[in-house]
Amino acid sequence: MKPNILFVSARSACMPVLEEAAALTHLVPDFCDTAHHAVERLGRRCYSALVLDLDHPGARSAIEMTHLLPAADRPVVFAMVSPRMHVATAYEYGANFVLYKPLQLEQVLRSIRAARGFMPADRRQSPRHGVSHLVHFDIPGEVCHPALLLEVSASGMSVQTTGEIALKEHVPFRLQLPNGPAVKGAAEVIWTDSSGRAGLMFSKMAAQTRAHIQNWLAAQQKARSRRKPQLLGAVSFATV
Repeated sequence: MKPNILFVSARSACMPVLEEAAALTHLVPDFCDTAHHAVERLGRRCYSALVLDLDHPGARSAIEMTHLLPAADRPVVFAMVSPRMHVATAYEYGANFVLYKPLQLEQVLRSIRAARGFMPADRRQSPRHGVSHLVHFDIPGEVCHPALLLEVSASGMSVQTTGEIALKEHVPFRLQLPNGPAVKGAAEVIWTDSSGRAGLMFSKMAAQTRAHIQNWLAAQQKARSRRKPQLLGAVSFATV
């Protein structure tokens, strides 16, 4: 089965080269136009490879997010760099391969072929499960912070971010519950650690949203009890 590849680039002179390279190397292509959309795609689906332009806002966050995914699910990351950007920057961000703009087909083909052995198997229909679901924090005056959801309870959640998150009150968030509804509200960051983990207590949320979370938790507990009797893990908010 063919591996898949996610291209993150506006429709530009790069796209015909990337599309032709995908066809010649038997990769199933997928496209999005911003790094923000790429982060959302990476949270919902598994990809064998990711190609993004480092000139795009949020490109670094998208690359960093790939390193939070389970090792077996991480895509090979190709970073497109312009002549004015030092190639070392791409590797510092976490890219595995560098593509120089303007793209040349032979250069792209060589890089893809070199990376082929590191690409995970067919991911065209593979959804993500468990800790690979995303929560977005919309902090006023700052870039949207994506994070991986670790645990959620009726009172709050724990997350893994790409860097330290400050202790804050009323941080707006958006969350797609795994196999459940999308919810939004505000939460208070009550503990963090140097690895980027944080615990948050829900502080502002519509009654209907709370009901959605409680119903989702009840459904998860019921599903677990059918498989193996055990208590649903709760978020711990002890200060670290």
